[in-house]
Amino acid sequence: MNLKERLKLWYDNEKRLSLLQRTAKEIRSYAVQKKVLGTLLACLVALTSILYITAALYKNTGSFTVGVDKVDLTKYGLTLSETKDMDFSTSHLSAKINERITNISKYDLPANLDQIDGEHNGENYIAFTFYLQNAGEVEVSYEYELTISGITKGLDEATWVRMYVNGEETTYAKTASDGSGPEPGTTPFYSAGVVTKGRVNTFAVGETAKFTIVVWLEGDDPDCVDRVIEGLAKFEMNFKVVH
Repeated sequence: MNLKERLKLWYDNEKRLSLLQRTAKEIRSYAVQKKVLGTLLACLVALTSILYITAALYKNTGSFTVGVDKVDLTKYGLTLSETKDMDFSTSHLSAKINERITNISKYDLPANLDQIDGEHNGENYIAFTFYLQNAGEVEVSYEYELTISGITKGLDEATWVRMYVNGEETTYAKTASDGSGPEPGTTPFYSAGVVTKGRVNTFAVGETAKFTIVVWLEGDDPDCVDRVIEGLAKFEMNFKVVH
């Protein structure tokens, strides 16, 4: 074999070796890319599932919750109970909201809404009666705030809330969307997302206050229209000691 033939053979061998090396690198690169894409896809599917499950749980477990801030529970002991005797006192209460309600007139609400303890929802309204007691060692002042959150489809525009405090009744609603002012016979919401807030300056040791919260979609409200269908809302009421 002459020199020219040996050079040609060497060149062909080098070319085949380079091709094999490049092919091996491409296979490894493809394998890595496939693995990374698979991991990203799995994460995306997991994230989508989490978001879907969270939304589903939120929709199916809507509740009205009541709580007190945890401070010195011996000295400043605000406690809650669904019964006046306070046998089962706690710092947190929760009432199940009807998953599906339709509009109802305020004139169709029962007259005894403030006379039944605990959760006593009707077919198309939410009602919850509970008690707050100063079980601490000193007289206190406290503040309360009733909020509405998690609103979808403008449901709060047609939502009315009636609150009884020791038998005294007040009905709250958002002001009319056309700018004409408060809905007839109602007190406007305190602000966006806050139905009302208040303060009690003197709450003696052993004293008990009674609260009843009633929520419904007012059929006579001009904003009670088809666009609020399937809307969601969550209600919370919180109490805290004010020093």
